[in-house]
Amino acid sequence: MSVLSLLTKIRAEFSFMRGNLLTLIVSWLFVFFTFSMISPFESPFFRELGAPPEIIGLMGSVGSLVLGLVRIPGAVIADRYGRRQIIVMMTFVIAFSFLFHIFAPDWRFVLIGMVLSNLSLIYQPALDAILADSVPAEKRGMGYAAVNVIPNIPTIVAPVISGYLVATDGIVPGMRMVYTVVFLCMLAAAFIRLFFLRETLQNPQRMELGALKVAFSHSFSAIREAWKDMPRTLRFVTVAFLVSAFEEPMFRMFTSLYAFDVIGIDGVEWGIVNTVWVATTLILGFPLGKVVDKIGRKRSILAAYSMFIPSTFLFISARSLPQLFIAYLMFGVGGGLIMPAYNALLADLIPKEKRGRIMGTIVTMNILATVPASAFGGFLYGASPVYPFILTMSLGVTVSMIIFFAVKDPKIKES
Repeated sequence: MSVLSLLTKIRAEFSFMRGNLLTLIVSWLFVFFTFSMISPFESPFFRELGAPPEIIGLMGSVGSLVLGLVRIPGAVIADRYGRRQIIVMMTFVIAFSFLFHIFAPDWRFVLIGMVLSNLSLIYQPALDAILADSVPAEKRGMGYAAVNVIPNIPTIVAPVISGYLVATDGIVPGMRMVYTVVFLCMLAAAFIRLFFLRETLQNPQRMELGALKVAFSHSFSAIREAWKDMPRTLRFVTVAFLVSAFEEPMFRMFTSLYAFDVIGIDGVEWGIVNTVWVATTLILGFPLGKVVDKIGRKRSILAAYSMFIPSTFLFISARSLPQLFIAYLMFGVGGGLIMPAYNALLADLIPKEKRGRIMGTIVTMNILATVPASAFGGFLYGASPVYPFILTMSLGVTVSMIIFFAVKDPKIKES
């Protein structure tokens, strides 16, 4: 095959990446990079500001509760008033919320910033909907793989950079520098969305000041209506990922503490481990996206959990850097499968005109499931650092059983 024909084939393969999809991917280049700097050291930063594991868990619960409260109004806004306006406005608010992290004298100020940031995530249903609107049905596996892979390319070096800053300057000064970078990058993402994002909802209503109040008042009825509108398979998918959502905060908030407290690695090593994880996800992202389109969503999700469960066992058993590498390589493979498979399955099952509301309902229920999970994980970690991870393995088995016995790939995909 000549170079010209190869380039033509590649261009045809990725011809769907234009317009809003391209705009979102470019803005996420900034967002994903900065959040990959934060995530490995967030909980140690909170602890250095005076928060014990139990408080760290409660902070996660408060953030999840706020996020859950705004998801349904956000979904109503996305389907009624359009996607673009709420996305642009709230991206700017999120950027400024990180000033609380930069100047926080203790964990309470960080909590204020977390609450403001999660309130701003009222735009997430609109973001989910505009993304689903912008990916062709026949390219959804590749499309969501592109969303998972391309914006994450700069994140390969992000954990190493933050690890170096933390190891050199200490947790608190190093993380203040990291959050400054986050603030600037979020501003860049907000301006990109302001100038280039286009509305996809036909005939959106004009946004009014009372829109949020009306949306809040209809939240619970919207959940009931969305549940009724879900096909049977989607209901089981929702239940499975409610169980999965309960385990997520235990990894997000306590793996870094476990790595420092039990395994005994330093900041630079932990940054390298996270870089290996990100690099694995990126390198395998597009091949795994094609796997999702080829073997189906259900099989891909089951394959992902066949990696997650043993890799969790390897993580809690690890006592050296090479053992951590193996565990995180497996995490990366599982993550590269499950995200495009899950997102593609939702887009396959949900009609376009209902995506904002139903996706918002599903994610809201998932978020609300994390509210007790974060606090419970904190108390479990306080009792024994290994307990949260033992629970996550049990929940992973439960999710796998639900998907295996109750979920089927749709024969006809929604447009």
